Amino acid sequence: IIDEVDSILIDEARTPLIISAPSEEAPEIYYFFAQLAQMLERDKDYILDEKRRAFEWTERGQEKVIKALKRDPWGEGDFQTVHKIDNAIKAKEFFLLDRDYVIKNGEVIIVDEFTGRLMPGRRWSGGIHQAVEAKEHLRNPQVKVKSESVTLASITFQNFFKLYKKLAGMTGTAFTSAEEFEKVYNLEVVVIPTNKPMIRIDLPDKVYKTEKAKFKAVVEEIKERHKKGQPVLVGTRSVEKSEYLSELLKKEGIPHQVLNAKHHEKEGQIIAQAGKLGAVTIATNMAGRGVDIILGGNPPDLKEAEIVRKLGGLHVIGTERHEAKRIDNQLRGRAGRQGDPGSSQFFVSLEDELIRIFGGDKIKSLMEALKIPDDQPIESKLITKAIEEAQSRVEGFNFDLRKHLLEYDNVMNIHRETFYRKRREILEAPPEVLREKMLNVILKANFKKEDYEKKEKEIGPERMRQIERILALQVMDRLWIDHLENMESLKDTVRLRAYGQRDPLVEYKTEGHKLFKAFLDFCDLAIAQSLMRLEVKAIEEKKEEIKERETKIGQKPGRNDPCPCGSGKKYKKCCWPKYG
Repeated sequence: IIDEVDSILIDEARTPLIISAPSEEAPEIYYFFAQLAQMLERDKDYILDEKRRAFEWTERGQEKVIKALKRDPWGEGDFQTVHKIDNAIKAKEFFLLDRDYVIKNGEVIIVDEFTGRLMPGRRWSGGIHQAVEAKEHLRNPQVKVKSESVTLASITFQNFFKLYKKLAGMTGTAFTSAEEFEKVYNLEVVVIPTNKPMIRIDLPDKVYKTEKAKFKAVVEEIKERHKKGQPVLVGTRSVEKSEYLSELLKKEGIPHQVLNAKHHEKEGQIIAQAGKLGAVTIATNMAGRGVDIILGGNPPDLKEAEIVRKLGGLHVIGTERHEAKRIDNQLRGRAGRQGDPGSSQFFVSLEDELIRIFGGDKIKSLMEALKIPDDQPIESKLITKAIEEAQSRVEGFNFDLRKHLLEYDNVMNIHRETFYRKRREILEAPPEVLREKMLNVILKANFKKEDYEKKEKEIGPERMRQIERILALQVMDRLWIDHLENMESLKDTVRLRAYGQRDPLVEYKTEGHKLFKAFLDFCDLAIAQSLMRLEVKAIEEKKEEIKERETKIGQKPGRNDPCPCGSGKKYKKCCWPKYG
């Protein structure tokens, strides 16, 4: 049973879950590309496509890069270098400080765009995180680039949750995404009526021409309601905007609290008092989901709570429409809980990201035609409808993205299930079954049965089984990493085949199947070769060396101690499986 099910199964489902390990790459190379990206100019050296969060190179841009590198990475087919330059441009244009991430103790920490919370320990994959760190290093030398990661395993949220035999969940905002729950997860959405009648008043949007005028109007609205003593909760889309609004309120002398990813330690305290008389709280999406604001503060002062109810309860102001209608509804839903009075209103400007990218020219031309001054709001049904259309367009766009990701991952899912089944068979096989498996693998690779049996005699049957198990798992894991990389590269290249009137997904399935078959064959061959190349002498020497070190130390190393063989790994991850 999943709480806030739409947040997990829909909002987060655009990014796959990845288990990764660091790879060896010198950080200097990222600093170089970050500097190069700063030298290149938007609209001259590359053209942005904000809708797809992508860009196209111009000839002038490519020439500049070739001049800086003193070689042509495109001509040479050096895609690793091209990938790093592309990432440096994306980090510069699409990943913004205090919106997508914050810097804490010299570390770049991602901010969850749906909940506004920090996500320590999470990193963007594909070298993006390193590109962002390199960009910030130019401004703040304390920020260092951490090595790029290699994908060890990946799965989409959709395929992960489908592994459960039974799946259910609850949320206040699932109805608008009922179609997706049905199509992807085969889950039906049931609406349960509220405990007490909902008496919240949702006022129509106020639309302004510029962002400056919009924030000015927001401050006026807060001032007016604060004067009466009505508690106000203001929702912003980013840390940066919440701090900008806080500055404006300070100038007006309005006392307020700011809740964003930078002040998340005080979250409980701030939220507890957000329903008090005269309270003003500015928050990112953190104050949206699952937050219960009690009128009169917490613990509630009954007298105060009654005064707040008479003033109209909590008033929620949204300073920008979100891409998903559900997230706007989550913010509205902080007011008018459990039959309490409340109200909500959104303030929107034509410079907001949603309207700028997806609103089209319809809204702009309407505003131009109406010749409305900057500071005058428009409360027209036409405009509100156009905004809702823009939201529906984005939701459709994001649904396609998730569907696209799932279609491609379904191909990988077959590979994943087969690979992990084979891996589990080796891991759990009894000794006699394992011996039979290995013998088949060795004969398939054209080695002789006699050679295998001779080696088994030298090493001893019990030790031979241990070595076979470890070797086979190591070989499979190493080759699986390469297979994941190959499939990722394939996904990027098949897109181009659409120009040749071929369906990229069909091509991905066909080519992917060939790659997987080759991967399985190569796995068997590599296991056979590794086994037959095993030197008994080397094993004995290593064993002796460990014994020698043990006598020196006078005790056997613990599972978590450094391995005595000198590899630098923990004993349990290195020689413990072989020597116990």
